[in-house]
Amino acid sequence: MSRLLATRLFAYMMLSDQDTPGQCIEQWRVSALRIMTIVGYLLYSIVAIHCCLNALNTDVSFVVPLFVVFYTLAALQLFFSKSHYYLSAYALLFSIVVAAICINLLVKIPTLAMLGPVFVFSLPLVAFTLLGAKAGFLCMLLNIIPFIALLSGFQLNQYIEDHVYLEHANAYIISIIFLFFNVCAPLGVARASLAAKRLNQQVQAHNNALQKQNNFYRTLFVDTEIAKLVVSNEGIISEMNVAAEKLLQCEFNELIHPLNLSSLFAEFRFDANETLVNRTLAGRMKAFKLTRSGLFSDSYYFVTIQDVTAWALLQKTLAAQTILSKKRMLDTVTGLPNREWLENKIKQMLDEPQTELSLIICKINNAQFIEQKYGFQYLSQLVRKIAEHWQSKTHIPCHLASLNNCKLCILTELTPMDVQTQIAAFVRLLPKIILLDQQKLPVDIKIGIAFSDASENTPDKLINNALYAVTSSPLQINYHDTVSLERFIEHQEINILLNEAIAHNELSIVYQPKVKGDGRLIGLEALLRWHSPVIGTVSPVVFIPIAEKSGLVSLLTNWLVTKVCEQISDWQQAGLTMVPVAINISGNDLDQEYFHEYLVNSLVEYKIPPQLVEIELTESARSLDHAKALATTRYLANWGFCITLDDFGIGYSGLSKLLSYPIKKVKIDRQFIKGIHKDERKAKVVEAIIAMCKVSHVDILAEGVEEFEEVDRLLLLGCSNFQGFVFSKPLDTELTFHLLQKQNVFNYNSLTKAFMRP
Repeated sequence: MSRLLATRLFAYMMLSDQDTPGQCIEQWRVSALRIMTIVGYLLYSIVAIHCCLNALNTDVSFVVPLFVVFYTLAALQLFFSKSHYYLSAYALLFSIVVAAICINLLVKIPTLAMLGPVFVFSLPLVAFTLLGAKAGFLCMLLNIIPFIALLSGFQLNQYIEDHVYLEHANAYIISIIFLFFNVCAPLGVARASLAAKRLNQQVQAHNNALQKQNNFYRTLFVDTEIAKLVVSNEGIISEMNVAAEKLLQCEFNELIHPLNLSSLFAEFRFDANETLVNRTLAGRMKAFKLTRSGLFSDSYYFVTIQDVTAWALLQKTLAAQTILSKKRMLDTVTGLPNREWLENKIKQMLDEPQTELSLIICKINNAQFIEQKYGFQYLSQLVRKIAEHWQSKTHIPCHLASLNNCKLCILTELTPMDVQTQIAAFVRLLPKIILLDQQKLPVDIKIGIAFSDASENTPDKLINNALYAVTSSPLQINYHDTVSLERFIEHQEINILLNEAIAHNELSIVYQPKVKGDGRLIGLEALLRWHSPVIGTVSPVVFIPIAEKSGLVSLLTNWLVTKVCEQISDWQQAGLTMVPVAINISGNDLDQEYFHEYLVNSLVEYKIPPQLVEIELTESARSLDHAKALATTRYLANWGFCITLDDFGIGYSGLSKLLSYPIKKVKIDRQFIKGIHKDERKAKVVEAIIAMCKVSHVDILAEGVEEFEEVDRLLLLGCSNFQGFVFSKPLDTELTFHLLQKQNVFNYNSLTKAFMRP
């Protein structure tokens, strides 16, 4: 019970420093008033009771009602301390003055009577604490009166009649002076000091938050190369960054009248997050995408402006090309998709994570006989009939295509066991004679089956394996064994060792330079290397696909990000002039919920600007959640990361990513670069890629350059950025340090001596 009472009393005195809405008095002032009143009167209560008993015994009865008045006044002060704070505070000051007057008036001993004016000297301290500067200064002026009274020896007790001297009066008076000056007033000042300390902490925290907001604002608005506007809810443009001024050809600071967003873009919808608008600039029609995003203040919001003119033109071109592509990928004889379509479909399905494909090829074994006896048109019809028979008898999801009008291709995701069962049932139910236009055609087929293999994950390889299986033996059904038990065990062992390698830091990083055509260093690409103490050196071509399939690729990427950031930080502290360092990102990384936060936090931890880290997305970096991957890349692009599309041209998704993702740079794949000086068709393809990228304002880099003649040919085509063995093999950390230290301009003679070591 006593503990509960003490807790409630403490809570009543120590109010929170957080002011409630509608309250004009700070909580700490109320708390200080209650502390001084409660502590003072409680501590003096023992002295007061003794004084009252002593007064009754010595017939000085007026002392008792005097104490009753003071304690009643104290109770009223506490009762009205929150609702009528100023009245209570002034009542406390009044109590001090009255107590001082009573001491000087009723005490006959001159020395004790002089303590009354001394007691009044505490008024400024109390007034400053409870009522502020004005009341404090006023009390300082009023204290001149008791000061003069002390100097002149003036006492009020000379104007009243003598009364009985109260025993222990000196102890009573000195006690009240001691308690007030040594306990009550210091506690009140301490409560005010505590409130000031907390307020200072709040101000410091608020200033830190404002500083973070300011840094975020500069990163997101001022220092970015993305055109952005700050718009009020009324549609008035309050700020425009330099990128927006360049894009819109507008000098915002020189405008006299406020600029409304609707005057720039009449089609902009204020209730939509994204709007496509058209505007004529310098006599040319431009297409812009306006994206609205929130800001710290509810009264303003960001509007991001992107020039999508090239994208709009490409969309129209793609629509026309899609129609032509559908015609090109159709076998007009059988009416089924052809091999080109089948290869693209296999590539698309293989790019999906953890996908295993089965390709079944049914070859008409007596095709030559049917063609000669019945005519070539019956051969294609027979292929069509066999396809219909497969669909009607199996009812399994599949994709059908034809090869050379005598082969039917069936692409499924069945397991090898299910394929064996379905094929056996299909052959058993297939008629021996099929009737076409009153002609009885004998059916004789052979079947070849191949399964996809992670190490040979290409459409051409899968089709060739199935074609080989058709003729590999005289049996009617033949399998091409691509995934042996030994290879499966080998991959599992590598997976286990790779997990241990990440934990024990067995991996290392090498850096391959990127250069301009004149030899200037413009960047580095961080490449993983693994030398296992158990199985020796393992090629990235082997362990990275295994990591992607087993889910270790995210750990690999996080390890690479941390080590690269740590290395960049070390180079910066060494005073080196830095260039961007590229990191390869997989589709699994883009699927991770907090990957973008991990990347940004790593840069913040090592104090690295986003411009020094380049994100490379391979064409095969397929994500399970396209919307999530797109949002992640856009988030990173808004932070200032350079998003690069790697291996451009080897897959079907490159153009789609170029249109939808915030791509700033494209790396043309090695297969288009090798022998380009001798192959005019490759030169035409690369020239088209360069032209398309220039229209889209995307930088181009040729990777895998190994011959001087290739460099010369690419320079003529308009590509001036290179990466490859002709300039430098990947370098270890020490050689990269010397390269950055000297900032060497690459040339073919010095380079061969300095950097061509393995």
